[in-house]
Amino acid sequence: MNGLAGVIDAVCAELVARADELNRLDAVAGDGDLGVTATNMASAVLEHRDAFAEDDLAEALSGAGRLVAERAPSTAGTLIASALIGAGRAVAQAPADPALRLAELLTGACSAIVKRGKAERGARTMLDALGPASDAATSVAARGGSVAEVLEVAAQAANEGAEATAQMAARFGRASWLPERAVGQIDAGARLIAIILDAAARAVGPPHAERQP
Repeated sequence: MNGLAGVIDAVCAELVARADELNRLDAVAGDGDLGVTATNMASAVLEHRDAFAEDDLAEALSGAGRLVAERAPSTAGTLIASALIGAGRAVAQAPADPALRLAELLTGACSAIVKRGKAERGARTMLDALGPASDAATSVAARGGSVAEVLEVAAQAANEGAEATAQMAARFGRASWLPERAVGQIDAGARLIAIILDAAARAVGPPHAERQP
C-alpha cells in the first residue's frame, strides 16, 4: 500500500492526465473548463502536500481546501474546496480507526457540498457520485473493513453513480438551462469524483494486499 503522500501524488497526476476528458464532458452543458479547474486543484493540493505528512490530518485537509478555493475559484473548485474543509472537520471528530476515519471524511465532504451547493442527489451533480461513495464507505467501514476495502467500494459506487447521471436531468447550475443537451452524457462533476476515488483506490492497492504477512 502506498502512504498518504503517494495517494495524493497519484490522484493529482490522474486529474492532470484526465483534464481533456473533463473539459469535453463539461463542454456538453457547461463552460468546458473543468479539466483546467482540476489541474489547478491538483497543483494547489501538491503545493500543500507536505502538510499531509504531519499528524493533524484535519488541518491538512482544511488547509488544502483553502488553497484550492484560492487557486481554483470556479463553481467546481469552490465545491471541492468546501468538500476538503468539510472532510477536515469530520476527521477532527472521527474515531482513530483509519477505515472509519476515511468513511467520515467522505461523509463530511458530501455534507459540505450539499450545504454549499444547495443541491441534492438525482439532480445530475457530483453528489450523484460522492453520495453513493460515502454510503458504501460507511457500510464497509462499520463492518470492520480495511482502508483498501473502503476505497474499493467507494470508487465502484462513485463510478456507478457517475454513469447513472447520463440518464438524469440537470436541475442545478448552467446545465439546467438546456437540460436536453446533456442527456446521454455523464455529468462532468460526477466523473471528477469518480476519477479521484478510483485513483486513490488504485494507489492504495487491492484489499487483499493489506492481509499479506
